[in-house]
Amino acid sequence: MLVKVNPELKDKPENAEAQKKYGVRGFPAILFIAPDGGVIKNISGYKPPDQFLPEMEDVLKKEKAYQEVLAKLKKMPDDPKLNSQIAILYLQRELLEKAMPISEKMPENVDINRAFGIYYLGKNQMEKALEISEKMPDDVELNTEFALAYLKTAKIKEALTYSEKVMAKDPENKSGLLPKLHTQIGLAYAMQLQRKSGDEAAELAKNAEMHFQKVIDMYPKSDEYEHAQYYLGVTYMLNKQYDKATEVLEKLTNHATNEQMKLSANNALQRIKQLSGESETDN
Repeated sequence: MLVKVNPELKDKPENAEAQKKYGVRGFPAILFIAPDGGVIKNISGYKPPDQFLPEMEDVLKKEKAYQEVLAKLKKMPDDPKLNSQIAILYLQRELLEKAMPISEKMPENVDINRAFGIYYLGKNQMEKALEISEKMPDDVELNTEFALAYLKTAKIKEALTYSEKVMAKDPENKSGLLPKLHTQIGLAYAMQLQRKSGDEAAELAKNAEMHFQKVIDMYPKSDEYEHAQYYLGVTYMLNKQYDKATEVLEKLTNHATNEQMKLSANNALQRIKQLSGESETDN
């Protein structure tokens, strides 16, 4: 089943119910719902046909994998690994009522507990998520999710408590999670720049630059590499360090593999020219 929630119709009863039930936050939203009521995929925002087709293919792939696990579980209902797999899939598909009985039978299963923690974070049920976190305080993946959840609400101090645990436990980035974590922390600092001034703004810029630079220096093969360069350039621009911003963004336009990233960098360079020209005029 395909559920579509349009911004023009968001206040209608049927759409309001879908928003609440499936946690829809952005519009338009498209949800692929399985016959058992599980959410196979939730797509926010408009997708042109050439981008929508791969999404549909991914939905079919996910549903096939899910059905395969169910079939195996039917043959081996007491298999711990299969029970763990299906419990996690239930949570990913918003089927809490199906995951709960398995969790009750396997209360010490780390993978299931982690999945519940992530599920509760996604539902903003922080108390329940914290209860699970207390049971597994050193779990790298769960601590990363806590950090990211706090960063979404600009609670940087709380986020750093969890990100520091991740960095201490996984200094070599075996989890592959550190580049994203550094990028998001940097963004959280940078997004406050326009609301601050003086020493406070300088400190925010310094912190943002440090995290972006870590991604650039330490994780050049990560998916965050080009994003970190772009955000570093924009941070320099917001801090009125136009020469540094230009240097970073020009390098990015020369080697970026993502065309959208090149376009964003070029747009930022045009904005820098405008701002630096205005600055010279004011002087």
